[in-house]
Amino acid sequence: MLPIEKENSRVATTKPLDELFTNVGQKFETETVKHEGYRFDYPLRWLRDPSVTKAIGFRRMKFVSVEDKSFPFIVRFHIDYISEGKRKMWEEIELIQVDLSSSLQTALKSIEDKINSCYAKYADEYANTESTLYVRIVYDKQNSQVSFQIYEDNPKKDEQIYTEFTAMSWYYLQRMLNQKVKLPLANIY
Repeated sequence: MLPIEKENSRVATTKPLDELFTNVGQKFETETVKHEGYRFDYPLRWLRDPSVTKAIGFRRMKFVSVEDKSFPFIVRFHIDYISEGKRKMWEEIELIQVDLSSSLQTALKSIEDKINSCYAKYADEYANTESTLYVRIVYDKQNSQVSFQIYEDNPKKDEQIYTEFTAMSWYYLQRMLNQKVKLPLANIY
């Protein structure tokens, strides 16, 4: 026990939490290493003050910069339909850039809006007013669950709809949601 700690251990305080700040365990290097974060130290005068009037505070704060602030979410839309008696195909691949610097709700809403805009684009190009296609992504805060639902309301009998996502897109999305997933071997649909 240090002399300063012995002196203060004899004095009772009314504070519910007390902590002594000494230079034990302190590093006084000015060099910072990126993966260890940024060093934040209280002023030495404050640290060396032997009084018990100090409240608990941060001794060191760690700021870790995230290299990837976004990831690509690739969606492939494939629709087979019959127009004027002939089988036709509409296919589009959409690259959605998911921004991780915003909140989870904002990122999920962005994915949902961009996928739904592709469905709307198909409906506008081919005057498909009979069927309603949309994606709904719901985040349940209470249970910390995300549901990803694709709706095909009243599709035509001669219409086949495929919405596919690359394996890496699902990998990054699940990592964003703090799921333990293995890296896919190939980036396939």
